[in-house]
Order: sequence, then structure tokens, then C-alpha cells
Amino acid sequence: MYNFNYLERRAKELIADGNVVDAIKIYLFMADGDQSLDGGYLGERLGVCYEKIGDLHAAKYWYGRALEENPEVRLIAIEARKRLEQISIDPILGNPVE
Repeated sequence: MYNFNYLERRAKELIADGNVVDAIKIYLFMADGDQSLDGGYLGERLGVCYEKIGDLHAAKYWYGRALEENPEVRLIAIEARKRLEQISIDPILGNPVE
């Protein structure tokens, strides 16, 4: 069994060292099987990480998951969702036939 506090501390160290991809791996490991994502905390942390590496679609998704679990507390996620509001899949779809 892994210690949550140690994993969190290590992920933050990795982010500070610029190794955000490995921090994401730790947060995904921590989130695996945790339906509430620790009250949205892990979703918010994943959103922050994905935003740092420029994967704005993944960031928007994880911020949204954080808000699903704890909409009144996840202030970072609220602001991020507003900031990423324009992120959509429309450019990927091109001109879809309806």
C-alpha cells in the first residue's frame, strides 16, 4: 500500500523539477479505482498537469471531473473551465455532414 501523502509530495516535486509527465502517472495511479477522485482533488491536479504540458482537451476533461465531484470547493477547476471554455473538438471534426 502506498502512502497518499508521500505520493502527493513526490508528484509535486516532479512538477517543480519540470517532470510533469511522471507526476501525471502518479496522479493517475492515485485516481485508479477512486470514483470520487478524493473529492475532486485528484481531477484538479490532473487538470493542472495536463494544462502545463499543453494538452488542453485532457485538462478540460479533468477539471470537469473535479467539478463533478466537488463543485463548491474546486475553485481552481472552476476558473480553469472558464479559461478553457473555447476548447472543443470542432477543429478536429472539420466540416461534419449532418
